[in-house]
Parts: sequence; C-alpha cells; structure tokens
Amino acid sequence: METLFLQILKMSVTASYVIICIILVRFLLKRAPKIFSYALWLVVLFRLICPLSFESMFSFVPADTQVPMQNIMHPHTQDSSDRLIPITPVVTDNRLPVNTVQPVNESATRTWVSFGAVLWLLGIAILLAYSILTAIGLYINLKSSKHVADNIYEKSGIQTPFVFGILKPKIYLPTCISEKERVYIIKHEQTHIKRFDHIIKPIAYLVLCIHWFNPLVWLAFFLMSEDMELSCDERVIKQLGSAIKKDYTTSLLSLSTGKRVIRGCPLAFGENNTKGRIMHILNYKKPGFWVVIVAVIAVAAVYIGLMSNPQQHHMTVEDYALAFIEQDIASHEKNHGHNYQIIDSAITTLEKLAAFDAMYASPLELWRFEYRLKPDDASKVMFAGGMYMDDGWIIDESGGERMLIFSYENDRPKYIGSMWSMEDNLTTLAGQETVLRKYLEETGLLPRVTYKGNHVLVKFPLSLGDMSQLFLSQPVIQGEQGIWCVERWKDTNGNLYYASPITDGLIMDYYRDLQEQCDQGHQPALLDPLQVALDYTNTHIGIDGLHLTLDDLKVQYDATVEDFAKTPESHFTAYITTFSVEDEGFHFDRFEWLTYDDTDRLKELNIDPDSLPNGYYIHNHDTYPMHGSTTEQTQYRLVNRLDEAPHVSVSKQDFNAYLEQFTDYSPPFSIIAKDGYVVSITEIYVP
Repeated sequence: METLFLQILKMSVTASYVIICIILVRFLLKRAPKIFSYALWLVVLFRLICPLSFESMFSFVPADTQVPMQNIMHPHTQDSSDRLIPITPVVTDNRLPVNTVQPVNESATRTWVSFGAVLWLLGIAILLAYSILTAIGLYINLKSSKHVADNIYEKSGIQTPFVFGILKPKIYLPTCISEKERVYIIKHEQTHIKRFDHIIKPIAYLVLCIHWFNPLVWLAFFLMSEDMELSCDERVIKQLGSAIKKDYTTSLLSLSTGKRVIRGCPLAFGENNTKGRIMHILNYKKPGFWVVIVAVIAVAAVYIGLMSNPQQHHMTVEDYALAFIEQDIASHEKNHGHNYQIIDSAITTLEKLAAFDAMYASPLELWRFEYRLKPDDASKVMFAGGMYMDDGWIIDESGGERMLIFSYENDRPKYIGSMWSMEDNLTTLAGQETVLRKYLEETGLLPRVTYKGNHVLVKFPLSLGDMSQLFLSQPVIQGEQGIWCVERWKDTNGNLYYASPITDGLIMDYYRDLQEQCDQGHQPALLDPLQVALDYTNTHIGIDGLHLTLDDLKVQYDATVEDFAKTPESHFTAYITTFSVEDEGFHFDRFEWLTYDDTDRLKELNIDPDSLPNGYYIHNHDTYPMHGSTTEQTQYRLVNRLDEAPHVSVSKQDFNAYLEQFTDYSPPFSIIAKDGYVVSITEIYVP
C-alpha cells in the first residue's frame, strides 16, 4: 500500500505542474470557444490516472517532476539511470568513493509514509461514502418523478434541472418552468449527454477522491466543471441563436442553486458559478476563423507538451564503465593526490559474461570489466596486494576479476553494482549464476532463499563438536514427488556457502533434468532430503576424514528461512591450554568425552565399556590447539563444590585465577561457540 501511495504522490506532483500550465493556457484562450478550455483538462486527467507516459523532445514537463518517489522510502538510494552509484558489493571495492548522502532515520520515514497511506485511504473512503450516499438518497427521491417523454422526467420540489444516471441518463425538470424555458434547458442537458459529460464528471470526481490531498486538483475539478457548463451554454446559444440570450440567462438566474456542489453527479443546470456563466452568455460572440485555428494549435501543442515526459539521456554499458573509472580516478586523487595524479585511463576488457532472465524482476547481465590507470609519477604509487605496474599503468587484480551488474528496463541497461570475483567459480554458467545471486542477496535485492516452497534444515558435525547446517529445498515440484537439493549451508562461525551444481547450463535446467530422471524411476534417493543431505556432506563439503551417517544428522522439517538464519551452536569438550584476562583469544585442545551410552563409538575405538574408569573415557586423538574468541557477554561457570547447585557463575578474572592454580593438571570444560565467538565456558564435573 505504501508503494501505491508513493506512486500517487509522484503522479500528483507532475499533475500539479500540468494544472498550473493549463490554468495559464486557459487564461490565454479566454476569447476562444470554451470547448477548447474544456478539452485541456483531459491532459490533467491523463497525468492523474496514468503512471506512464512517452518521451518527447517537445515536452514542457521539467525533469525534476519525474524524481522516483522510492527515494522517500529509501533515502540512501539514488536513481542510477543517469549516474553511477556504487552499491555495497559482496566483496567491497574499498577504492570506490563513499556515498555522501547523509544518514537519516529510514525507519521513521517508513512510519510517516505508512501513516500517510492510511490517512489517504481514509480520505478516499469519506469522499466516496458521501457521494454514494448522496446519490442513493437522490435516486430514492426521484422514484416519484413523472415521465414526460423519452428520457425526460418532471419532479416537484427540485430546485434546478439536472441529468442523473450513467448508463441510462435521464433529464429531470422542475414543474415550475415554462414551456419556453423547457426548449433550451432540455437542449442544454441533451448536449451534456451527447458529449458524455454525465460519465466524464463522475470519473473526474473519482480521480479527485484519489488525489484529495492536493488543493490544485480541487481547483482543477472546479474549473473543469465550469468549462463544461460554459461550453455547453455556448453550444445551446449557437444552435438556438443569440435571441434566447436574455431568456436563457433569466432562467439560469432563477434556477440557480447559489452554491458550488462537490460531487460527481448529477449534472445540474443551475450550479457552478452562475454569475460568471450569465456574463459569459451575454458577452458571447461567434469566434472568428483565426481564433479557432490558433486555439486548435494551442490545444495540440499543450497535449504533446504536457502529456509527454522530457527525453532523458540513457547511458550505455560503456558509459557506466567510463563513469566507474571516473569515480576511481576521483578516489585516487582524493587519497593520493598529494603524491601523484592520474593522467590517463583505458578500458582493456568490457565483455558480457552471462545473461539471466528469470532471477530478478528484470533481466540481468554480468559483464567482465578490466581497466588500467596511468599516473604522472609511477615511483610514488604505493601498491596493495594484487596491484602492480605494467609499462607505466596501474593494474589492480586484488580481488580477482571485476564484474559490473546491470538490469534491463525497456531494453536499457541500469547499473546495479560491481563486485570482485575473488575465488568464486566463474567458468560455468551455474557458477556465474550463483555468484550473481549471492551479490543480489547481500545487497537486499533478492530474498535470502533460492526456491520457494518446502524446506528442510539439517544440522551436522563438520568436525569434532563443530556444528554446521544445510538448507534444503524442492526446486522443481513441491510434495512427495519433488526432488530435493541443498541450496546453501552455514558453519558455526556464521559463514554462508552457496551450493552450485556442476553443470555448464542454468541451475534450474539442471534440476529439471534431475526431476525428469526421477520421474522415470532413476535416482530415487533425490526424493529423500536426508539422503541428499548425507551425500552432500560426504561428497561436496570435502573435509578430510569427514564421513557421516544418518545418525549424525539432526533434521528439522517444515523449516523456514528464519530458522536457517540462526547460526548453529558448536559444543566442544576441551582442555584450555592458554588463557589470560587481557586477551580475548585463547587456545583449547578438543577431545571426546565418552560414556556407557556411546556404545558405537567405544566399539569403533575398540574400548570395552566395562573397563571405563569412573564411567567415562577421554579420547584425545591429537593435541592440535584450536582458537576461541571471548566477548564481554561470554559466561564462565565453575563446578560448585559448596552447595547443591551444579555450577556457579564467575567473572573472567576469577575464571583466570582458577586456571592458574593448576600446573600438572587441567580440568575439562564444555565450550559453546556461535558466530565465531565463545558463548560460554563451563567446567565439567569429574568424579
């Protein structure tokens, strides 16, 4: 709803400029027939209801009335249609200039926009309710009208003649008018019907209800209604002759309601600026030929100039690439201008790597982009890793290959952002698709899920105590007949990895082929998410010595994206080898704490369960230290030897003092880690 409200605001801003122009042109055409002034309001109607238009070099509309209204919701986002705006990529290019837009409270902006949208809907509801209830009341009151002829009815008690109805309009007359008055009054109302004014005015009122917050739209509605009546008066005088002017104006005065009525129907004879209409009728003369010609030309020019948008310069891919280089040069001059200046630049590679039609709301293209910069004094250039000098030119390969990303709207490229390839696989179309999806998700342009529908979360030990998790989806068909795939996985440090199948084609085509094979009875294991998860962990993750069984997997069916977003906790049993109060980091030596319940593992190690000393066994196959990082939130718990509570919480200083008392012996601890940091360290009770 907020998006629709912002679009209405954008249309109303443009229409406001058009209304002001129409009022000025209307003044210039005051000697022309009013039908031309009436026709001008069609341009306003078009601008108020149509979000799109065509571009023209003859447009009178200034470009600044076409600013995208999404900037209200996302104030950090600028329109990239005519400038290059770096979006934070997956691998940030730190040499790009920083966006200078000052930070604002985006949440507060959203709140105000949401409040405005609710208020806007409330205003529409009130105006429509008023109009509908008024029309229903009038319809009920007119049921007792007397039929005179054709679509003409008489009704006592009404103050002025009017047309009522849309599909089958009827003319209603007061019983007090004379036969002489009936002729031109009926002619007036019939003119309205022939010109479809009884349809045009309700539409105009509906548009007014939508743009009720804009005072210029209210003014436009009043002036349009006035031009409608004046042009109709002129038509009647032209058909019946100037001799009726006196009687016509007398009837208009006697049947006047004396007020302006804000509604879409009925079309009343005695409403809308009666004094002005009388003066216009008395002064009306048949316009000259050249007046009409000038009016036609003026109206045509206004239609073209105000219905069209100004032509914009649409940048090509090469334009964006050159603008990118300009930004990089500006960054060099800002950061290193006191040492050297960039005197030349050259694009060495600009080629389309891949195109994807179904990934995003509009088609996407991935372009390989390489360029070099030439400094005035190469000896003063300081090089970071991956940068070097070649024949006086600076070459930057610090992040692998640079990629530019474009979407296409109306066959025109629109810059999305740039990224480094780093170690990602770009040799296959599937690899390119995965890298692009990763970028779009990181920048918030795509949701953090590849396939909608059913999902399964599977947690598995990546190594001793180190827990990771897989996110599985059904890419082609949902339900029992649909295959499963691993679309991504996450380790205990919160690092995210995307699963990219080994194929030269598109990923979805690969899975459709697997689905077809499965439908034919091949590879039935793909229908079982646990089998798919087990195969992926043992085959694709590639950790030496990692060979899991189904018993090692912990499955959560009907999982959500939010479930996967939570980093799994890793649980270690370990000896702490180094620890200090001053350092956040420490080292620990992992081991397996085995009890009578671990029968399979004891059997694998050829250990007799009956020979376990004190009911447990510590298996430490290596003493390679692991690194852990504590935070201010890390909890420390020691065995409570004073009362019934199993553990007591202590400070980091007390925990360190407890460790320092041991020289030849180190107590075992249970360590819980998540997102790369230690959550808690708890001493294990040793009988």
